[in-house]
Amino acid sequence: MSLSTGRSALLDSAERLIAARGIYGVSAREVVKDAGHRNSSAISYHFGSWHGLLDAIWARHSPQMNAERAALVAAIDEPDMKQLVHAYVRPLTTEVTRHPSYWARFNEQWLASVPLDVLGGPRFDGDSAEYYPLDDSLNDLSTLLHRITLAVDLPEADARRRVGLVVRFVINAYAAWERDREGHSAPEPEAFESEVEEMACAMLQART
Repeated sequence: MSLSTGRSALLDSAERLIAARGIYGVSAREVVKDAGHRNSSAISYHFGSWHGLLDAIWARHSPQMNAERAALVAAIDEPDMKQLVHAYVRPLTTEVTRHPSYWARFNEQWLASVPLDVLGGPRFDGDSAEYYPLDDSLNDLSTLLHRITLAVDLPEADARRRVGLVVRFVINAYAAWERDREGHSAPEPEAFESEVEEMACAMLQART
């Protein structure tokens, strides 16, 4: 197994296994075995640590997606909520339809391990074991989500919570789409994208 092939195999196995069982439901040993490595220290060799492996999975997807999000927003002088939501959702459609994908399911599992307020970042209270990716492109995503928050007609804390709920709705919807595609029953991507965006906007605009 070549160096590049061995590294890719670890990334493929980790993303797929975590998508099915969660960030904390998969061991490094299982990933190494599934990837076909004989060396038990393969993750340390290629990525430095388990978190380094997780960061490398993010690096496969997130920078390109968030660059596309930033470009979609930059192309509009004063984007409204619908356009901001489209800028969030569209790159996800592009990513999960490009090839057999576990990316939305990987995100679904990650979101299950962190607080509802996705804009809050990691907690440093001594009791937190949350994993947050080291990915500079997430600054573009945070900026977009913050702009969506400002467009929500609610007090700031309520608006942030609403955005956190919508992010989970979108990711969970696309995770379900990935599963349905494996069973050859997924809806057509563009129609699905439009439906998800309409529902996300309705959630953001709903009054409590």
